[in-house]
Amino acid sequence: MTDTAGKFPYAEEVTADFVYVRLHGPRELYASGYTDAELDAWAAKIDLWRRGGRDVYVYFDNDARVDAPFDALRLRERLG
Repeated sequence: MTDTAGKFPYAEEVTADFVYVRLHGPRELYASGYTDAELDAWAAKIDLWRRGGRDVYVYFDNDARVDAPFDALRLRERLG
């Protein structure tokens, strides 16, 4: 799955025993950070996938303004 700030269609169909998510920014591709509410929504999805027995890998590529490492840490805090 990929979040591309609406530039490309979003499809959420899990077809494997793992989920790979690429987060490129919610409003501006590669250049916008995630709000608390947006990270909460991703954390809820990730939690659901993990409870279903799937490994989940998340890659942040919204790094034009150095949001990626901070968003990753904030998401990790939500997931425990």
